[in-house]
Amino acid sequence: MVKATRGTLVKCDASIKAMLVDIDNKNNNDFIIEELDEEHIFVKETKVNALKNRLQQMMKDRLKDPTLEEDSGKDA
Repeated sequence: MVKATRGTLVKCDASIKAMLVDIDNKNNNDFIIEELDEEHIFVKETKVNALKNRLQQMMKDRLKDPTLEEDSGKDA
């Protein structure tokens, strides 16, 4: 019997795709249905918003503004 899963095609660059795959792997493969090529993945339709939110949080954590870190370390 054939099983169909509704999904959304996501196009992104290789670095973002790597982050999305990392998020998926850490969550028991709950988001990505299939990795199609270097720039495309097929994501479960019901999980797109959750995946976007996790990606945004991961990017905030990894790409902190170094000027803010320098200012927080100074004595007033």
